[in-house]
Amino acid sequence: MLIKKKLYKVAVPENQYVFRANLFMWPGCTLFFGPLHALDFHSMGAIAINVGLYQPFLMKTINGMFKPYHCAIIPAGCKHELNAFGNIVASLIIEKNSTEYTYLRKLAPFHTSKITNLADSKWIECFQKIYQQKPTKTEIYQLLNQLLNADNETDKNVDPRIDRTMETIRLDPGNDFSQEYLAASVELSSSRFRHLFREQSDVSYRRYRMWQRVVSAMNILHKVDNLTYAAMEAGFTDSAHFNRCFRDTFGVNPSLVFKNMDRFET
Repeated sequence: MLIKKKLYKVAVPENQYVFRANLFMWPGCTLFFGPLHALDFHSMGAIAINVGLYQPFLMKTINGMFKPYHCAIIPAGCKHELNAFGNIVASLIIEKNSTEYTYLRKLAPFHTSKITNLADSKWIECFQKIYQQKPTKTEIYQLLNQLLNADNETDKNVDPRIDRTMETIRLDPGNDFSQEYLAASVELSSSRFRHLFREQSDVSYRRYRMWQRVVSAMNILHKVDNLTYAAMEAGFTDSAHFNRCFRDTFGVNPSLVFKNMDRFET
């Protein structure tokens, strides 16, 4: 117990506990900054890079033990639990069919089925700079591109047929596209489509659709500031349905994330 208390002492700077969450959204990625406590088991439909700005955080998968991380890559669909003890954590969430994902694969090889420890101080330094200097959203994106060594490369690592269906879902997540319809639209059988979609996205078609509905609801919430309206516009039956899916995706109720938001920019 003495070791645990020493490891998770109040982080520097001390004013992090009065820091309110920030959320920035782009088509290919989302960046969250905020103090995190215990997040229940959850999994996302995209890859996440979690960074403890001044203190490590703990994570574990369903069959594993808690391990400390300062920076880690969590693949899409990987169910995990997290506890940061109130310390500031940055989470960069990258869509699998984005150019940002292509840059990440070049920069940092990682497992696509389990958590990867990322021992690179550049990630911590970059997010500390964003936290301390509070740059504009445009400047933040420029810093992320520098971090990812982004160039003019536009090739994606996703099969073009699955890329097209992922874009179809992203642009209209509230539509109940059947798997048969999407499979036919890219000239695949239903069984081949299901197999290839999971292989390319790391999650099932239904899981990915739910993920895109959560992302869509967040974008709508930025415009209307009405959780029920945002949930139903994104394709959820009601706010309770959205709350369950959000908690299953992020491990926390949406009201706890959005009620004390400082910067929320899409």
